[in-house]
Amino acid sequence: MPVEPARTTDVAALALDHLDRLVVGTVRDVHRAVASRAFGATRMVGGRLPESVHDAVATSLYGAASGVLRIGSASVRALGARGVGAPVEQSRLGRSVVAAVNGLIGDELRMLDDPQAIVMAVRVEGADLPLTRWQVGDAFRGAGGHLVVFLHGLCENDESWQLAERQRGTTYARRIVEDTDATPVMVRYNTGLHVSENGKHLDALIGQLVQSWPTRVTRITLVGHSMGGLVARSATNHATAEGSTWQHLVRDVVCLGTPHGGANLEKVAHLGSRALRFWPESRPFSTILDTRSAGIVDLRHGYISADEWEGQDLTARWGLDRIAAAPLPHAEYHFVASTLGASQKHPLSSVLGDLLVHFSSATGVGRSGPIVDGARFEYVPSAHHFALLNHPSVADWLVRWIRADQRQDRVLVASPR
Repeated sequence: MPVEPARTTDVAALALDHLDRLVVGTVRDVHRAVASRAFGATRMVGGRLPESVHDAVATSLYGAASGVLRIGSASVRALGARGVGAPVEQSRLGRSVVAAVNGLIGDELRMLDDPQAIVMAVRVEGADLPLTRWQVGDAFRGAGGHLVVFLHGLCENDESWQLAERQRGTTYARRIVEDTDATPVMVRYNTGLHVSENGKHLDALIGQLVQSWPTRVTRITLVGHSMGGLVARSATNHATAEGSTWQHLVRDVVCLGTPHGGANLEKVAHLGSRALRFWPESRPFSTILDTRSAGIVDLRHGYISADEWEGQDLTARWGLDRIAAAPLPHAEYHFVASTLGASQKHPLSSVLGDLLVHFSSATGVGRSGPIVDGARFEYVPSAHHFALLNHPSVADWLVRWIRADQRQDRVLVASPR
């Protein structure tokens, strides 16, 4: 039975739900905390009667506002169930909105079986590609045996790799098609899920893709931007543990601005949430910060394994207990970092890194040493985090690394057995 597409009415219903829970709920709780402190000074004189009257009126008003939003949400959702509203993924803007929402609350969407919850899939022209031999063969006609799998970052999607396409005149995928014998494959996934869960899904997805590929797969290159690099490493780790075979074909793992050692923005959100809990008046704002998805929380220290988070409330603890994941011994790891400044020592670079990820984290240098031994580093100065989605220097490096693989393939084929 085909899955009903997410519609604009589903988006509206979700917005009303969160307006009720986060906005109305937060204002109500802050009001209560402020009123409780204010009435503390009047209880000795006027008793609790003024406070009781105030509380009754406030409860009635907030209840009415919440009720209106809930009725509105239910009504709009019912319209969506009847097919009212345009499919939100018909437009590129709609697909971008869905990707952003999944990054923020994707784990909640999946739990509620919301039609906006993204399911990991290979993407072709803005649509999921069923991994049957016929459909894969039709989508990738004339494909060779070298797959270059692209994995986007948090709140992004497969079309994020087209950033600044008009200005650059090209994309990584186009450069690969024009300058190498490899075939680019775009993957979209729910970035609100745990990185380790997406790694498990990617393990299964690539296994299916290799089985349905029109020719024999001889090499795989994994390219991840930001969170995508963590998902790539998680997938190879999971594949090794589960006894999969596709990871033996991986010769290059390319991580662009990936927070191997954690993302500063998530660390700030964690500390801010803890600080806001000290005062009753600010505590409701802490609740807003704590609604961030499991995928965002994983970015605090670059978690890629379920053993690092299972059975723990990561929003209530710092979580420095990383578990080492062995890299693939036959693969080259390329960690690409960028900074806002023209050098690593520039004040902006030292404080903000590429805006979201610090240089040391992107290069995989942790407190106890390299997170991946033998990784090769590349540096892009004067570039922000998202510039790595389509940067000429990175494009040149990708082509060079892929061509090096292809030359090695030819040598192996030509060598006597």
